[in-house]
Amino acid sequence: MNDNIFTPKFDVPAEISESLEGIERISWLVDRMLIMPKQEVWIRRNISVQRAVGTTTIEGADMTEDQVKELERQAPRRTPSDSERDNLNALRAYEFVDYLSDQPDIPINELVIRQLNREFIHGASEVLTPGVYRRGRATVGMYIAPDQGDVPALMRDFAQWLETDDEIHPVLKAAIAHIHMVAIHPFCDGNGRVARALATLILQRSRFHFRKLLCLEMYMAEPVVQQQYRVAIERTLGTQFPHEYNATPWLEFFTKAVWVHSEQLAETLTEWHRRMERIYGIVEGTDMTRRHADGLAYAYHVGQITRADYIEITGVSPQIASRDLAKLVGKGLLVAEGRTRARVYLRPETEAEAAAEPAEQLPLPETEGLQAQD
Repeated sequence: MNDNIFTPKFDVPAEISESLEGIERISWLVDRMLIMPKQEVWIRRNISVQRAVGTTTIEGADMTEDQVKELERQAPRRTPSDSERDNLNALRAYEFVDYLSDQPDIPINELVIRQLNREFIHGASEVLTPGVYRRGRATVGMYIAPDQGDVPALMRDFAQWLETDDEIHPVLKAAIAHIHMVAIHPFCDGNGRVARALATLILQRSRFHFRKLLCLEMYMAEPVVQQQYRVAIERTLGTQFPHEYNATPWLEFFTKAVWVHSEQLAETLTEWHRRMERIYGIVEGTDMTRRHADGLAYAYHVGQITRADYIEITGVSPQIASRDLAKLVGKGLLVAEGRTRARVYLRPETEAEAAAEPAEQLPLPETEGLQAQD
Protein backbone atom coordinates (compact mmCIF):
# COMPACT_ATOMS: atom_id res chain seq x y z
CA MET A 1 0.00 0.00 0.00
CA ASN A 2 1.34 3.41 -0.93
CA ASP A 3 1.54 5.56 2.20
CA ASN A 4 1.56 8.63 -0.03
CA ILE A 5 -1.82 7.95 -1.61
CA PHE A 6 -3.74 11.16 -2.11
CA THR A 7 -6.06 11.82 0.82
CA PRO A 8 -8.53 14.65 0.24
CA LYS A 9 -9.41 16.95 3.10
CA PHE A 10 -12.85 18.51 3.33
CA ASP A 11 -15.82 19.17 5.58
CA VAL A 12 -19.49 18.52 4.88
CA PRO A 13 -21.36 21.54 6.25
CA ALA A 14 -25.13 21.90 6.06
CA GLU A 15 -24.98 23.56 2.64
CA ILE A 16 -23.25 20.57 1.05
CA SER A 17 -25.52 18.09 2.84
CA GLU A 18 -28.57 19.96 1.55
CA SER A 19 -27.23 19.86 -2.01
CA LEU A 20 -26.49 16.13 -1.79
CA GLU A 21 -30.00 15.44 -0.51
CA GLY A 22 -31.43 17.47 -3.38
CA ILE A 23 -29.29 15.55 -5.89
CA GLU A 24 -30.55 12.26 -4.44
CA ARG A 25 -34.18 13.30 -4.95
CA ILE A 26 -33.68 14.60 -8.48
CA SER A 27 -31.65 11.52 -9.46
CA TRP A 28 -34.47 9.28 -8.27
CA LEU A 29 -36.96 11.33 -10.27
CA VAL A 30 -34.93 11.40 -13.50
CA ASP A 31 -34.28 7.65 -13.34
CA ARG A 32 -38.04 7.01 -13.30
CA MET A 33 -39.14 9.42 -16.02
CA LEU A 34 -40.74 7.72 -19.02
CA ILE A 35 -38.87 8.56 -22.22
CA MET A 36 -38.84 6.37 -25.31
CA PRO A 37 -35.34 4.98 -25.94
CA LYS A 38 -35.04 6.55 -29.41
CA GLN A 39 -36.06 9.92 -27.99
CA GLU A 40 -33.48 9.58 -25.24
CA VAL A 41 -30.88 9.06 -27.98
CA TRP A 42 -31.95 12.33 -29.65
CA ILE A 43 -31.65 14.21 -26.37
CA ARG A 44 -28.27 12.64 -25.66
CA ARG A 45 -27.07 13.67 -29.12
CA ASN A 46 -27.77 17.30 -28.26
CA ILE A 47 -26.13 16.87 -24.86
CA SER A 48 -22.90 15.68 -26.51
CA VAL A 49 -22.81 18.87 -28.59
CA GLN A 50 -23.58 21.02 -25.56
CA ARG A 51 -20.79 19.39 -23.58
CA ALA A 52 -18.31 20.14 -26.36
CA VAL A 53 -19.50 23.74 -26.69
CA GLY A 54 -19.57 24.27 -22.94
CA THR A 55 -16.14 22.89 -22.09
CA THR A 56 -14.44 24.71 -24.98
CA THR A 57 -16.30 27.97 -24.28
CA ILE A 58 -14.82 27.98 -20.77
CA GLU A 59 -11.39 27.82 -22.46
CA GLY A 60 -12.16 30.70 -24.84
CA ALA A 61 -13.68 29.03 -27.93
CA ASP A 62 -16.51 30.93 -29.63
CA MET A 63 -18.71 28.43 -31.48
CA THR A 64 -22.47 28.01 -31.11
CA GLU A 65 -24.37 24.74 -30.78
CA ASP A 66 -25.70 25.06 -34.35
CA GLN A 67 -22.19 25.61 -35.70
CA VAL A 68 -20.84 22.57 -33.86
CA LYS A 69 -23.74 20.42 -35.04
CA GLU A 70 -22.93 21.37 -38.63
CA LEU A 71 -19.23 20.80 -37.96
CA GLU A 72 -20.01 17.35 -36.58
CA ARG A 73 -22.12 16.56 -39.62
CA GLN A 74 -19.50 17.71 -42.12
CA ALA A 75 -15.96 18.59 -41.06
CA PRO A 76 -14.42 21.45 -43.09
CA ARG A 77 -12.22 20.50 -46.03
CA ARG A 78 -9.86 23.34 -45.16
CA THR A 79 -7.64 23.36 -42.10
CA PRO A 80 -10.01 23.83 -39.14
CA SER A 81 -9.73 26.87 -36.91
CA ASP A 82 -8.59 26.40 -33.32
CA SER A 83 -12.19 26.59 -32.08
CA GLU A 84 -13.34 24.06 -34.68
CA ARG A 85 -10.51 21.66 -33.81
CA ASP A 86 -11.17 22.01 -30.10
CA ASN A 87 -14.88 21.27 -30.54
CA LEU A 88 -14.29 18.28 -32.82
CA ASN A 89 -11.80 16.94 -30.29
CA ALA A 90 -14.26 17.51 -27.44
CA LEU A 91 -16.98 15.59 -29.28
CA ARG A 92 -14.63 12.62 -29.63
CA ALA A 93 -13.45 12.93 -26.04
CA TYR A 94 -17.01 12.75 -24.70
CA GLU A 95 -17.74 9.73 -26.91
CA PHE A 96 -14.83 8.14 -25.08
CA VAL A 97 -16.30 9.23 -21.72
CA ASP A 98 -19.69 7.73 -22.58
CA TYR A 99 -18.02 4.50 -23.69
CA LEU A 100 -16.01 4.22 -20.48
CA SER A 101 -19.12 4.96 -18.45
CA ASP A 102 -20.51 1.60 -19.59
CA GLN A 103 -17.25 -0.30 -18.94
CA PRO A 104 -16.94 -0.65 -15.15
CA ASP A 105 -14.15 -3.21 -15.55
CA ILE A 106 -11.87 -0.54 -17.03
CA PRO A 107 -10.34 1.36 -14.09
CA ILE A 108 -10.24 5.14 -14.11
CA ASN A 109 -6.49 5.53 -13.86
CA GLU A 110 -3.53 7.39 -15.33
CA LEU A 111 -3.96 5.69 -18.70
CA VAL A 112 -7.53 6.95 -18.97
CA ILE A 113 -6.56 10.46 -17.89
CA ARG A 114 -3.72 10.59 -20.40
CA GLN A 115 -5.96 9.30 -23.18
CA LEU A 116 -8.54 11.98 -22.38
CA ASN A 117 -5.82 14.58 -22.81
CA ARG A 118 -4.84 13.06 -26.16
CA GLU A 119 -8.45 13.26 -27.30
CA PHE A 120 -8.90 16.87 -26.24
CA ILE A 121 -5.73 18.27 -27.84
CA HIS A 122 -5.43 15.95 -30.83
CA GLY A 123 -3.91 17.78 -33.78
CA ALA A 124 -2.37 20.50 -31.65
CA SER A 125 1.29 21.42 -31.81
CA GLU A 126 3.66 18.61 -30.87
CA VAL A 127 5.19 21.04 -28.39
CA LEU A 128 2.05 20.47 -26.27
CA THR A 129 2.85 16.73 -26.09
CA PRO A 130 -0.70 15.30 -25.97
CA GLY A 131 -1.08 12.65 -23.30
CA VAL A 132 2.41 13.26 -21.89
CA TYR A 133 3.02 14.98 -18.56
CA ARG A 134 4.51 18.42 -18.93
CA ARG A 135 8.25 19.00 -18.72
CA GLY A 136 8.14 22.64 -17.77
CA ARG A 137 6.70 25.18 -15.39
CA ALA A 138 2.94 25.76 -15.43
CA THR A 139 1.06 28.87 -14.36
CA VAL A 140 -2.61 29.71 -14.85
CA GLY A 141 -3.28 33.35 -14.13
CA MET A 142 -1.83 33.89 -10.65
CA TYR A 143 -1.79 30.17 -9.85
CA ILE A 144 1.55 28.30 -9.87
CA ALA A 145 1.22 24.53 -10.42
CA PRO A 146 3.62 22.03 -8.79
CA ASP A 147 7.11 21.54 -10.14
CA GLN A 148 7.32 19.35 -13.22
CA GLY A 149 9.45 16.82 -11.36
CA ASP A 150 6.66 16.25 -8.82
CA VAL A 151 3.94 15.60 -11.40
CA PRO A 152 4.49 11.85 -12.03
CA ALA A 153 4.35 10.97 -8.33
CA LEU A 154 1.39 13.27 -7.69
CA MET A 155 -0.54 11.69 -10.57
CA ARG A 156 0.34 8.18 -9.43
CA ASP A 157 -0.97 8.92 -5.91
CA PHE A 158 -4.07 10.62 -7.37
CA ALA A 159 -4.84 7.69 -9.69
CA GLN A 160 -4.47 5.21 -6.84
CA TRP A 161 -7.07 7.18 -4.88
CA LEU A 162 -9.39 7.21 -7.90
CA GLU A 163 -9.16 3.42 -8.15
CA THR A 164 -9.44 2.53 -4.47
CA ASP A 165 -11.64 5.05 -2.64
CA ASP A 166 -15.21 3.77 -3.09
CA GLU A 167 -16.51 4.93 0.28
CA ILE A 168 -16.76 8.63 -0.51
CA HIS A 169 -20.05 9.94 -1.91
CA PRO A 170 -19.83 9.74 -5.75
CA VAL A 171 -20.70 13.41 -6.26
CA LEU A 172 -17.97 14.44 -3.83
CA LYS A 173 -15.54 12.08 -5.53
CA ALA A 174 -16.31 13.64 -8.93
CA ALA A 175 -15.82 17.11 -7.45
CA ILE A 176 -12.52 16.24 -5.78
CA ALA A 177 -11.22 14.56 -8.93
CA HIS A 178 -11.97 17.78 -10.81
CA ILE A 179 -10.24 20.12 -8.36
CA HIS A 180 -7.19 17.90 -7.82
CA MET A 181 -6.70 17.50 -11.55
CA VAL A 182 -6.73 21.29 -11.85
CA ALA A 183 -4.39 21.60 -8.86
CA ILE A 184 -1.72 19.31 -10.32
CA HIS A 185 -2.14 20.67 -13.84
CA PRO A 186 -0.13 17.74 -15.24
CA PHE A 187 -0.34 18.55 -18.96
CA CYS A 188 0.85 21.41 -21.12
CA ASP A 189 -2.72 22.07 -22.30
CA GLY A 190 -6.24 20.70 -21.84
CA ASN A 191 -6.14 20.32 -18.05
CA GLY A 192 -9.50 22.01 -17.41
CA ARG A 193 -11.21 20.03 -20.16
CA VAL A 194 -9.81 16.77 -18.80
CA ALA A 195 -10.89 17.72 -15.26
CA ARG A 196 -14.48 18.37 -16.35
CA ALA A 197 -14.61 15.18 -18.42
CA LEU A 198 -13.19 13.18 -15.51
CA ALA A 199 -15.91 14.50 -13.20
CA THR A 200 -18.57 13.61 -15.78
CA LEU A 201 -17.13 10.10 -16.14
CA ILE A 202 -17.16 9.48 -12.39
CA LEU A 203 -20.76 10.66 -12.11
CA GLN A 204 -21.88 8.52 -15.06
CA ARG A 205 -20.22 5.46 -13.51
CA SER A 206 -22.17 6.01 -10.30
CA ARG A 207 -25.84 5.85 -9.34
CA PHE A 208 -25.93 9.57 -10.16
CA HIS A 209 -25.53 8.93 -13.89
CA PHE A 210 -28.69 10.93 -14.75
CA ARG A 211 -29.01 8.70 -17.84
CA LYS A 212 -25.96 10.45 -19.32
CA LEU A 213 -28.10 13.56 -19.82
CA LEU A 214 -26.43 15.91 -17.35
CA CYS A 215 -24.36 18.66 -18.97
CA LEU A 216 -22.42 20.45 -16.26
CA GLU A 217 -20.00 21.70 -18.91
CA MET A 218 -22.64 23.88 -20.59
CA TYR A 219 -24.06 25.00 -17.24
CA MET A 220 -20.63 26.05 -15.98
CA ALA A 221 -20.03 27.96 -19.22
CA GLU A 222 -22.85 30.39 -18.40
CA PRO A 223 -21.12 33.72 -17.69
CA VAL A 224 -22.24 34.16 -14.07
CA VAL A 225 -21.71 30.51 -13.18
CA GLN A 226 -18.36 30.48 -14.97
CA GLN A 227 -17.20 33.34 -12.77
CA GLN A 228 -18.31 31.47 -9.65
CA TYR A 229 -16.55 28.38 -10.98
CA ARG A 230 -13.25 30.23 -11.22
CA VAL A 231 -13.66 31.91 -7.84
CA ALA A 232 -14.37 28.56 -6.15
CA ILE A 233 -11.15 27.14 -7.62
CA GLU A 234 -9.16 30.17 -6.49
CA ARG A 235 -10.63 30.06 -2.98
CA THR A 236 -9.70 26.39 -2.69
CA LEU A 237 -6.20 26.33 -4.19
CA GLY A 238 -4.92 29.85 -3.61
CA THR A 239 -2.05 31.05 -5.79
CA GLN A 240 0.38 28.15 -5.46
CA PHE A 241 -0.03 24.36 -5.38
CA PRO A 242 -0.75 23.34 -1.81
CA HIS A 243 0.27 19.76 -0.97
CA GLU A 244 -2.63 19.79 1.47
CA TYR A 245 -5.73 21.91 1.00
CA ASN A 246 -9.30 21.94 2.23
CA ALA A 247 -11.61 21.30 -0.71
CA THR A 248 -14.78 22.47 1.06
CA PRO A 249 -15.22 25.78 -0.87
CA TRP A 250 -15.00 23.89 -4.15
CA LEU A 251 -17.37 21.15 -2.94
CA GLU A 252 -19.93 23.78 -1.97
CA PHE A 253 -19.87 25.16 -5.51
CA PHE A 254 -19.79 21.81 -7.29
CA THR A 255 -22.56 20.11 -5.33
CA LYS A 256 -24.82 23.14 -5.68
CA ALA A 257 -24.09 23.21 -9.41
CA VAL A 258 -25.03 19.55 -9.80
CA TRP A 259 -28.23 20.08 -7.80
CA VAL A 260 -29.34 23.17 -9.69
CA HIS A 261 -28.50 21.73 -13.11
CA SER A 262 -30.07 18.35 -12.36
CA GLU A 263 -33.22 20.21 -11.40
CA GLN A 264 -33.11 21.96 -14.77
CA LEU A 265 -32.72 18.57 -16.44
CA ALA A 266 -35.77 17.19 -14.63
CA GLU A 267 -37.80 20.19 -15.75
CA THR A 268 -36.61 19.74 -19.35
CA LEU A 269 -37.55 16.06 -19.37
CA THR A 270 -40.93 16.81 -17.83
CA GLU A 271 -41.57 19.37 -20.57
CA TRP A 272 -40.38 16.88 -23.19
CA HIS A 273 -42.91 14.27 -21.99
CA ARG A 274 -45.72 16.84 -21.96
CA ARG A 275 -44.82 18.02 -25.47
CA MET A 276 -44.68 14.47 -26.86
CA GLU A 277 -48.15 13.74 -25.56
CA ARG A 278 -49.45 16.90 -27.21
CA ILE A 279 -47.73 16.18 -30.55
CA TYR A 280 -48.92 12.59 -30.74
CA GLY A 281 -52.40 13.90 -30.01
CA ILE A 282 -52.11 16.28 -33.01
CA VAL A 283 -50.95 13.49 -35.34
CA GLU A 284 -53.48 10.90 -34.25
CA GLY A 285 -56.42 10.58 -36.63
CA THR A 286 -54.70 12.50 -39.46
CA ASP A 287 -52.80 11.43 -42.57
CA MET A 288 -49.55 11.97 -40.64
CA THR A 289 -47.53 9.12 -39.17
CA ARG A 290 -45.46 8.52 -36.06
CA ARG A 291 -42.48 9.49 -38.22
CA HIS A 292 -43.92 12.99 -38.68
CA ALA A 293 -44.51 13.20 -34.94
CA ASP A 294 -40.91 12.26 -34.19
CA GLY A 295 -39.59 14.98 -36.48
CA LEU A 296 -42.01 17.51 -35.05
CA ALA A 297 -41.06 16.60 -31.49
CA TYR A 298 -37.37 17.05 -32.26
CA ALA A 299 -37.99 20.42 -33.92
CA TYR A 300 -40.10 21.69 -31.04
CA HIS A 301 -37.58 20.53 -28.45
CA VAL A 302 -34.49 21.96 -30.16
CA GLY A 303 -36.26 24.93 -31.76
CA GLN A 304 -35.53 23.86 -35.33
CA ILE A 305 -34.80 20.89 -37.54
CA THR A 306 -32.88 20.44 -40.79
CA ARG A 307 -33.40 17.81 -43.44
CA ALA A 308 -30.22 16.09 -42.27
CA ASP A 309 -31.61 16.00 -38.72
CA TYR A 310 -34.86 14.51 -39.98
CA ILE A 311 -33.03 11.83 -41.95
CA GLU A 312 -30.93 10.93 -38.94
CA ILE A 313 -33.78 10.58 -36.46
CA THR A 314 -36.27 8.84 -38.79
CA GLY A 315 -33.97 6.86 -41.08
CA VAL A 316 -35.78 7.88 -44.28
CA SER A 317 -34.30 8.88 -47.63
CA PRO A 318 -33.56 12.53 -48.49
CA GLN A 319 -36.55 12.59 -50.87
CA ILE A 320 -38.98 11.33 -48.22
CA ALA A 321 -37.50 13.70 -45.66
CA SER A 322 -38.12 16.67 -47.97
CA ARG A 323 -41.68 15.52 -48.63
CA ASP A 324 -42.43 14.98 -44.93
CA LEU A 325 -41.05 18.37 -43.93
CA ALA A 326 -43.03 20.04 -46.71
CA LYS A 327 -46.19 18.41 -45.35
CA LEU A 328 -45.47 19.70 -41.85
CA VAL A 329 -44.93 23.18 -43.29
CA GLY A 330 -48.15 22.91 -45.28
CA LYS A 331 -50.10 22.08 -42.14
CA GLY A 332 -48.64 25.09 -40.37
CA LEU A 333 -46.71 22.96 -37.87
CA LEU A 334 -43.27 24.14 -39.07
CA VAL A 335 -41.98 27.26 -40.81
CA ALA A 336 -39.33 26.91 -43.53
CA GLU A 337 -36.49 29.42 -43.59
CA GLY A 338 -33.66 29.64 -46.13
CA ARG A 339 -33.12 27.84 -49.39
CA THR A 340 -31.95 24.40 -50.51
CA ARG A 341 -29.20 22.90 -48.34
CA ALA A 342 -29.17 25.83 -45.91
CA ARG A 343 -32.90 25.52 -45.19
CA VAL A 344 -34.01 25.04 -41.61
CA TYR A 345 -37.50 24.35 -40.32
CA LEU A 346 -38.53 26.32 -37.27
CA ARG A 347 -41.38 25.84 -34.85
CA PRO A 348 -44.09 28.48 -35.33
CA GLU A 349 -44.20 31.46 -33.00
CA THR A 350 -47.43 30.17 -31.46
CA GLU A 351 -45.68 26.94 -30.44
CA ALA A 352 -42.65 28.84 -29.17
CA GLU A 353 -44.95 30.93 -26.98
CA ALA A 354 -46.80 27.84 -25.79
CA ALA A 355 -43.52 26.18 -24.93
CA ALA A 356 -42.61 29.17 -22.78
CA GLU A 357 -45.77 28.82 -20.69
CA PRO A 358 -45.36 27.17 -17.29
CA ALA A 359 -45.95 23.44 -17.59
CA GLU A 360 -47.30 21.02 -15.05
CA GLN A 361 -44.20 19.46 -13.57
CA LEU A 362 -43.40 16.63 -11.27
CA PRO A 363 -42.64 17.70 -7.69
CA LEU A 364 -39.20 19.25 -7.41
CA PRO A 365 -37.41 20.55 -4.32
CA GLU A 366 -37.39 24.26 -3.79
CA THR A 367 -34.00 25.85 -4.29
CA GLU A 368 -32.48 29.18 -5.05
CA GLY A 369 -30.43 29.43 -8.23
CA LEU A 370 -26.68 29.02 -8.06
CA GLN A 371 -26.34 32.56 -9.34
CA ALA A 372 -27.74 33.80 -6.02
CA GLN A 373 -24.80 32.37 -4.07
CA ASP A 374 -22.47 34.77 -2.36
